[in-house]
Amino acid sequence: MRKRILWGAGAAVVLIAGWLAFGRSDGPRAVWATAERGDLPLTVEVTGTLQAVTSEAVGPPQVPDVWDFKIAMMAPEGKDVAAGEPVLGFDASELQRKLMEKSAESESAGKRIEKKEKDSQIARETDELKLAEARSRQRKTALELDVPEDLVKSRQLQESRLNLQDAEREITYLEAKLTAARAADAVALAALRNQKAAADRRVREIKEAIDAMTVRANRAGTVVYATGWRDEKKKVGDSAWRGERVLEIPDLTAMRAQGEVDESDAGRIRVGQKVRLRLEAHPDLWFPGKVGSIWSTVQQQSWRNPLKVMKLVVNLEATDPRKMRPGMRFRGVIETDRVPHALLVPADAVFPTEAGPVAFRKTAFGYERAALTLGARNETSVEIKQGLEEGDRVARRDLDAAERGGR
Repeated sequence: MRKRILWGAGAAVVLIAGWLAFGRSDGPRAVWATAERGDLPLTVEVTGTLQAVTSEAVGPPQVPDVWDFKIAMMAPEGKDVAAGEPVLGFDASELQRKLMEKSAESESAGKRIEKKEKDSQIARETDELKLAEARSRQRKTALELDVPEDLVKSRQLQESRLNLQDAEREITYLEAKLTAARAADAVALAALRNQKAAADRRVREIKEAIDAMTVRANRAGTVVYATGWRDEKKKVGDSAWRGERVLEIPDLTAMRAQGEVDESDAGRIRVGQKVRLRLEAHPDLWFPGKVGSIWSTVQQQSWRNPLKVMKLVVNLEATDPRKMRPGMRFRGVIETDRVPHALLVPADAVFPTEAGPVAFRKTAFGYERAALTLGARNETSVEIKQGLEEGDRVARRDLDAAERGGR
């Protein structure tokens, strides 16, 4: 019995000594990770939105003498449309008013032409009748003068000669009058016809303009509202200028990413670097790509945000039209460098203290603090230069804080 007591006491001393030598008991609900060797990709965070490689911009039509347009209809954003389907409409009330004016002008010109033609015809018929009568008198008088003089009194003969002269003068006058009247009528009718033709041409132009105020899709696709310089989208009732982009119909089979990185990271970005993106709409999926182009200057992020950023384009390796849509926001990383065969632990297994970074290393009897010398890091992992060995188990929570909270 005494031997058993002594043996039990000795075992207790050994356990206490081990606890003092190797550490403390496991922290409550600790989650452990293993220090492992591997390549550490160094990354820069990139954010932005998706956009189509090719897209049809839709805005106000090229209508003569119209520069300011009021939006009357917009196809719902996200709607799939077919080629030829109306996607955008503008208020045509002013054009309708002009159409009524020009239609009335054309109708009035047509009536004036009709009246002028009738009046001219009546005047010509009257003058032609007078000319025919004058020619008849001329012939009659000529026959009277054709009689031998010895058979006609001299006074009568003189009167016939005067009548012949009057008839000939009247014929000359009437012929000149008819010629001048025809010329004047032709000029007047030409002017009226030109006026009507101009009105008719303007009527056709206005009708074409009214038809153009309903803009149709040139291709099948999905409607996406364009964002202005103030990051605002147009709505029904807003004004738009000629040439302004109101919406787009992108080709969803080929997408790319329009991204931006903080100004402080701009010097680390190069064309061709690998990129991994995760859409906010599908946070469980990663989409690979490469930096395709980089802007040559640093820009203000937006008119609201003065943060300086470098903008770039990411060429995606593949496009999934079922999950990708223009305007979707993304977050991702650009791999700027890589540390080979580094000793790595998760970033959430390293904790800052006044004495420097530490990790909570698992021991046979619990855990202990391990002072660390750190190397490179990315958003998920940290390189350990000193303080841990490959295979060490480290806690992914602050065990000291957990114990203090449990007291």
